[in-house]
Amino acid sequence: MEKKEIAALLSKHQEEILDTWHKQLIVHAKSLVEIIGFTETKSFTQDIMAHFINVFPLSERGEAENLILIQADFSPGREIEELLSDLSGRMNSQNITTSETATFIFSMKEGIFPILKKYLDEKDLSDAVMSVGQFIDRLAVITFEAYLNIREKIIYDQQKAFMEISVPVVKIWHKILMIPLIGMLDSERTQLMMEVMLTALEDTQSKVAILDISGIPVVDTLVARHLITAASAARLMGAECIITGVRPRIAQTLVQLGVDLGGIVTRTTMADGLQLALELTGQKIGE
Repeated sequence: MEKKEIAALLSKHQEEILDTWHKQLIVHAKSLVEIIGFTETKSFTQDIMAHFINVFPLSERGEAENLILIQADFSPGREIEELLSDLSGRMNSQNITTSETATFIFSMKEGIFPILKKYLDEKDLSDAVMSVGQFIDRLAVITFEAYLNIREKIIYDQQKAFMEISVPVVKIWHKILMIPLIGMLDSERTQLMMEVMLTALEDTQSKVAILDISGIPVVDTLVARHLITAASAARLMGAECIITGVRPRIAQTLVQLGVDLGGIVTRTTMADGLQLALELTGQKIGE
């Protein structure tokens, strides 16, 4: 039996399929229906079913090829993929789990298979169930992949926002910036700190950047190298970089590690760093 004939059968009994599908969702994914809303759920199922009927015949292939319909290189159509991606986005925004999202698609079989069993003879039924089942499995895979991609993007955006917050730039005086660093300083955060600092130097036309490391618990060779790189980058912008918060313990550690901070201006406290910055810019407090 050709897929276009199966699609015609499903189209004829579409309302019956949707009714059974909705009932299955209420039974197996009740919280999902409650969160999205029955009207919205019904709209999604109607759109997916309509696209399914239109696209399913286009996936007509040979007997051997039908067995690999769910491979990644098979695309059921851009419109239905966009619809499933939209569905995944909605699921993500409502904090619906991946299992409930998968249930939304897999329960489609519970609406379609009874129709196939009811109207097809034994000879055609097996092939029809296999073809439809494989197609729905592929839709579920697409939905699941879209769900994961959206979730990864959300996590990435949150991490990026957190990183940006963790590297604040404060203009504390005319032509003077301060970047207080708190926590561990790794390569990624250092790169972000340099980008933020250099952008701020250009935007504000500042001449001094104070990097305060009093909030960094451990300063090792790697952290020192990052600080040297940041100071060098600031000089290339025509600005001076002052590192403050160099406590006795940190100074001793750097000496033991053999780290050479020659050429980099350091001060013990932020107040000392600010005083030096004012002198470098020819300013005085009260002007």
